[in-house]
Amino acid sequence: MIDGINFITDERGNTKAILLDLKQFKKDNVSAASILNSLSDLQQMINDADIEKEVPNTWEIAKEKLKGLKT
Repeated sequence: MIDGINFITDERGNTKAILLDLKQFKKDNVSAASILNSLSDLQQMINDADIEKEVPNTWEIAKEKLKGLKT
């Protein structure tokens, strides 16, 4: 991955935004073509933007939920 491309995600790991650091690209002498190549799956990310990932239900999560039920 190219330095200067940052993905912003929510607490569930859903990609919400992409930050492009133009100064970093200039510093690293990165071409626009290589940036576009790195973002080749951008259309898929756009298509998946409204699809929420399910949080896996692990034993650790279950124990935390059970702690909340104790009175």
